[in-house]
Amino acid sequence: MPPDANRDQITSCLYRAWTTASLLEATHALAEESEIVRLANGWSAVQAYYVLYNAAQAVLVTEGHTRPKQHEQTKRQFVDLWTYRTAKLAPWSLAAAHSTTRESDSEGFLAGPGRPLDMGLHPWTAWQGNQAWDIAAKALRSTRAALVDDRLRKARDRKLSERRKAWHVDNQKRAEQGKKARPEPKTANLTAAERDITERGLRPVTIADYLYRLRVKANYDDITVFADGPTTDAEAAAMASDLVDLASATLLVHEVRIAARIGSKELVRVMDDMLLRNASHMGHLSLRRDLHSRL
Repeated sequence: MPPDANRDQITSCLYRAWTTASLLEATHALAEESEIVRLANGWSAVQAYYVLYNAAQAVLVTEGHTRPKQHEQTKRQFVDLWTYRTAKLAPWSLAAAHSTTRESDSEGFLAGPGRPLDMGLHPWTAWQGNQAWDIAAKALRSTRAALVDDRLRKARDRKLSERRKAWHVDNQKRAEQGKKARPEPKTANLTAAERDITERGLRPVTIADYLYRLRVKANYDDITVFADGPTTDAEAAAMASDLVDLASATLLVHEVRIAARIGSKELVRVMDDMLLRNASHMGHLSLRRDLHSRL
């Protein structure tokens, strides 16, 4: 392991990612054949996010960065970790942004398939072949739209706060002059220029943001979307399976980058240590361990 890498932090991040993935796998295995798979998907979405979160932090520390301690910082660094690399790897490198963003296409996508994307597909559709790009792009665009709305709301709140401060100062002067007070401002609309600046200021949005959005929805907003969203139990079971596959693939691509820095033998040693204590619950980790041992 390189001398500048924090071995304990890397190992801790990997252990957290692997343990969370094992919980996700166990949840899917236990709930797959029952009606509770719909409710279990809410927790699975949370687990899928934390797999990515900890795996990304492990790579960042391995590559010499200070481990980010906040979600936004991790998601921001995820963009540089995957989107702005020469070698693109979907879906981790795919990002939605403003159309003026560096390296984005006319629709505001970075690292896309090089063709127009179909935003008309239903998010629960059973996509085929190359439509995976369209589904992923739609998920990222809707996530970006939600983030833009939040930024615009905060910008309006700041503007209203500034207007109220100015109103308070003005009314003090008017009172000193014996003039009638003006009514307190209740709203503050943004100009077209202010809206544009706010929208342009949002960084590219990646799968890290999408999974974080699902995590927030499951934890705080409305977990019933996972229970009521799929129209059939088969669709719910497919979603559960997809989350397991996404988590495992996310771990694999991050492990490959870690192995490139610390060596495959060292990564396999860390994996073996984890498997020694939790072998019965680490099926996917065991499979990836065998793959890395042959690289």
